[in-house]
Amino acid sequence: MKIDPQTPTQLGYRMPAEWEPHAATWLSWPRREGISFPDSFDRVLPTLRAMVEALIESEQVCINVCNGAHEAEAREVLRELSMERITFHRIPTNEPWCRDHGPIFLKRDLDPKLAIVDWDYNAWGNRYPPSISMKSCRRAWRRLSIYRFFLRG
Repeated sequence: MKIDPQTPTQLGYRMPAEWEPHAATWLSWPRREGISFPDSFDRVLPTLRAMVEALIESEQVCINVCNGAHEAEAREVLRELSMERITFHRIPTNEPWCRDHGPIFLKRDLDPKLAIVDWDYNAWGNRYPPSISMKSCRRAWRRLSIYRFFLRG
């Protein structure tokens, strides 16, 4: 792997503002055995479904799942929604908080227009044991084959 000493800014990349148009929203589908929704997993699913339903009105939704069984579980919750704008990615995660472990995209006007920032996710300051979520950004980068910046912060 070639290491480029230039910063994202030096290469013309920037993080778009949250209100700017974007191509997709990334989610990680929750796992029943996860720690995020103890005793309330089933109550969360209708809200997640409603969120996906609202998003697909105007954009692509990329959903990380662990495996085929996990994808089938997600599809069952999302049944009767149009799947045209929903893409499942076999990128296993422990928890649904994609904003913490998932890809953050940068953009610029020149090709390649997109890049991923990999923040070296550390499970909230190593509060929890190392998890499969730690590699989710790397897996997304490999799947999408775009420029990657590895940063620690």
